[in-house]
Amino acid sequence: MPENILILSMTRMGDMIQTTPLIKGLKEKYPESKITLLVTSDFAGVVPLIPGVDDSIVLNFKQFTISENWEDQSWIKVYRYLEQRLENIKIQNYDLLVNLSHSKFSALMVHYLGIKNVIGFHCNEFGDRMTGHPWMEYFGVEIFNRTYNEFNLVEIFSGSGGIDVKGRCIEVVRPQSGPSVDTLLPPKSENVLIGFQAGSSLEGRRWSAQSFANLANMLIEKINARILIFGVESESKVAEDIISRTRNKDRISNFAGKTSISELSQLLEKCNYLVTNDTGTMHLAAALGTKIIGLFFAHAHPYETAPFSPGHLIFQAGISCAPCSYGVHCNNIVCVDKVRPEYLFSAIENHIQTQSWNLPEMITPDSEVNVFETVYDFDMNFRLRSLVRHELGINDVLRSAYTLLWRRNLSGAWLMAGDEILIGEICNDLSREYDCINIGLIGEQLEKKYSVLENVSSLALAGEKLCGKIIKGASSRNNSQKIRQFGESITGIDREVEVLGLSNPEVKPLTDMFTKRKENVGGDNICFLAIETRKCYIDLINECEQFKKILKSFVEKISHLQENYILHSSINVAVPGR
Repeated sequence: MPENILILSMTRMGDMIQTTPLIKGLKEKYPESKITLLVTSDFAGVVPLIPGVDDSIVLNFKQFTISENWEDQSWIKVYRYLEQRLENIKIQNYDLLVNLSHSKFSALMVHYLGIKNVIGFHCNEFGDRMTGHPWMEYFGVEIFNRTYNEFNLVEIFSGSGGIDVKGRCIEVVRPQSGPSVDTLLPPKSENVLIGFQAGSSLEGRRWSAQSFANLANMLIEKINARILIFGVESESKVAEDIISRTRNKDRISNFAGKTSISELSQLLEKCNYLVTNDTGTMHLAAALGTKIIGLFFAHAHPYETAPFSPGHLIFQAGISCAPCSYGVHCNNIVCVDKVRPEYLFSAIENHIQTQSWNLPEMITPDSEVNVFETVYDFDMNFRLRSLVRHELGINDVLRSAYTLLWRRNLSGAWLMAGDEILIGEICNDLSREYDCINIGLIGEQLEKKYSVLENVSSLALAGEKLCGKIIKGASSRNNSQKIRQFGESITGIDREVEVLGLSNPEVKPLTDMFTKRKENVGGDNICFLAIETRKCYIDLINECEQFKKILKSFVEKISHLQENYILHSSINVAVPGR
């Protein structure tokens, strides 16, 4: 049982807040343990908001951007600083390290610290990439298979620590109200207080200033709202641009670059709603209980980073290229124009009246927009509920099937007979939220994919048998030539598995996970290597079989539900003369 836990979260504010269910779960699991959070100086101010943290370590690389502190521009000074900080960390004798970043720099840091029990990205003594825990292996391959992912980063982070997030949500330490903040707010007689977070880390992920301005005009003129604009100092010009385009400037307060983290938290907590791009401010507001209207453009993907608590509304362009793949630079960001200000106003106005999120009547399946509500499903798992009844596509079925497969397998529990109930409930959700009239066609398309899964399984079975031969022959000195041949054959099999994944994106999550698992197999003991490699092949065989079984069950159950729906609808048809 770990007593001294170090968590590396050297990213941004939103990522830190997304670790809160993990940290709380670790505290519950190991109540006597001490948890230390390692962060960079850019977001050290967020640490007091994270519940369950006993101590923090701050790496201040920002100091080297100040010329007076780094006059000779010597990288030796940076190295010496880092070396000293890591040596100080070493003597703390941490017995569990959780690395929630997958940067090469963090992997080198983890290796230098020499902590034996590591969850997440690290490297061995040869510099080879390693990934501790199946959920973090999935984290490493998900970014290349985003079409088929439904897991929020919160569930991935928490799963890596063995924490079940059913019914959990992100949370922060609530700020104490200060008199200085109260003086900045409008009189209490104001009906609705709505925040805008117009900036974001990447400019291409921002809704336009004109769209924010148009929404502000509607909110002020039609529901007497007061607007508060938030952001960091570098986003103050964005806020000024929005205000310059509005008609009621006296009803808008610009706080961009003017608040501390504590003051920002206090202001967000007082807002009824926050209209925001995918930002750390969004996660902070959600953790404080403010209703979110989230805008996801370009690379931002709501399945990955939607606010992890129920009752929020998410807008995303419903076009084939959304979200962008990482590393892609789009020179024509049309997705931001698909989400119109009147959509958001209608949703907010209706929510004020009904206290529930309903799809604006002007949005249809042809509107090229996705609208989701964050909810808990029948089993208390966090999910996005589609409010637009799009036509069910093969990728929707594949994504839902992968969710069930990974949620079971990455936690060490293979599918069981009782999971037919789960499959039935998932199919019920799909039938309610999508038009499933073409399920027969999807079934035909999947038949072709089953043959690909069988090909992958056949290759994995051949690899498993070769590993068995290596294990048997490893004890004999005279078998070195045969073992070398077996190894070359395994390399060829792995190459064929990779090609099948690259040429069939629908099975690529399976082949990528196989490759990621094999990265963790290391050492110079041939017998041990063969045993561990055989486990990788066996997992791949089982996952192909399980995935095929889930898909067939989905098609069967949705087809049955669709037949009942058609029968029920036909009963109510008005027949002339009767």
